[in-house]
Amino acid sequence: MGKKWLKIVYEEKNSSKLKKHYRGWAKEYDNDIKDWGYAYPKQLRKIIDKQVKIPRKSKILDAGCGTGYVAETLKELKFTNIIGLDYSEDMLKIAKSKNIYRRLICQSLNKKTSLRSNQFDVILCTGVLTSGHVGPNAIKELIRLTKKNGYLILSISEAIFEKLGFKKELERRKNELKTKIISNRFVATPNNSHSAYSRMYVLTKV
Repeated sequence: MGKKWLKIVYEEKNSSKLKKHYRGWAKEYDNDIKDWGYAYPKQLRKIIDKQVKIPRKSKILDAGCGTGYVAETLKELKFTNIIGLDYSEDMLKIAKSKNIYRRLICQSLNKKTSLRSNQFDVILCTGVLTSGHVGPNAIKELIRLTKKNGYLILSISEAIFEKLGFKKELERRKNELKTKIISNRFVATPNNSHSAYSRMYVLTKV
């Protein structure tokens, strides 16, 4: 399927069909996004190395972790207290094999999760808040799970930031979140013609 997968998953509106797509893609996912120049690991490293100080003992939720491709950067940076959450069992099987996570949870961010409130120092959510995947309502849940003064590190595509209501939702949560960093725009997968411009948002829970 190659480059077609990106177009397929971001245009799919049915949750059950989307899960089937990821089942079919799981084994080739890491190779494909590496070939496409997946930008989120580099963006995350830039944030942690240069822009915010995050203690290595921090408890981190990788929300929508997929195969753990982005969290490999956290492992390289010596973070060890990481929980992964994704709704695709097939992607989680790949993530488990990497020995990155203390625990993996198969749940959807489109619903309230079973996780207790106010427990994470950092929530990472990249390539997830987008068309066909997880909508702006998930931001409320991510806030619930974050400790006071904790970080939310989110990627949101420019194309859907206003269109799907992410801008409005962040404005609605302005009394709960403080914006620390909004990155320059970048192409999420520069070697794939179906990609779009994205930005990283680093927010703190007040």
